[in-house]
Amino acid sequence: MALRRRPGLRLCARLPGLFLLLLFRGCLIGAVNLKSSNRNPVVQEFESVELSCIITDSQTNDPRIEWKKIQDDQTTYVFFDNKIQVKPVTPVCRVPKAVPVGKTATLHCQESEGYPRPHYSWYRNDVPLPTDSRANPRFRNSSFLLNSETGTLVFNAVHKEDSGQYYCIASNDAGSARCEEQEMEVYDLNIGGIIGGVLVVLAVLALITLGICCAYRRGYFINNKQDGESYKNPGKPDGVNYIRTDEEGDFRHKSSFVI
Repeated sequence: MALRRRPGLRLCARLPGLFLLLLFRGCLIGAVNLKSSNRNPVVQEFESVELSCIITDSQTNDPRIEWKKIQDDQTTYVFFDNKIQVKPVTPVCRVPKAVPVGKTATLHCQESEGYPRPHYSWYRNDVPLPTDSRANPRFRNSSFLLNSETGTLVFNAVHKEDSGQYYCIASNDAGSARCEEQEMEVYDLNIGGIIGGVLVVLAVLALITLGICCAYRRGYFINNKQDGESYKNPGKPDGVNYIRTDEEGDFRHKSSFVI
């Protein structure tokens, strides 16, 4: 019995350019004969389009429909297992530029447009990294964990051997995309230089303290004041009144008693 179906697929064109040309060719696969009502649809970018797949003859009760895209001699799924598939775009990678030996370091890789959600893999100097450095003897001098779902690569304690060029690849059933290489340098801490710097600072502080003490001893920080008591007018003794007459040029006192 002939089986006639017309499953439709609506897509949103998001490729660069003003127009997106979609081609579909009728074909005979096994015992299924297919054709399309619109063989050369042309749509503007970011507009929806419906591609028809008409089964004119089939000897299979439940044929499976797959949509694929051929571009630059590469074939990728667009529709498979009743799901629309989108190739990942270039992921955003963040790699620390310099990390001291023994410190932790986290590398990030994120892509938001691929569907289904892509899996992530990291490469160092074009060598793929395992999800756990302990699982591969080649990376026994490293200590890192790779989460392929989130794209994070975490080093518990970096070593000199962890220096190199890093990049990430996001991939799903529709294709893959990678970010540009970024260098991570792992450097040694100069313990001798740090200790020497601390000693120099302590020596400078000691010299400054010694200079201040010497200056105090020599009196550079003491105000020049008259030694001894400053001149004061003699106080008035109790019971004495001072009287000045016109004839006398000086004071004379008169005793008085207060009861």
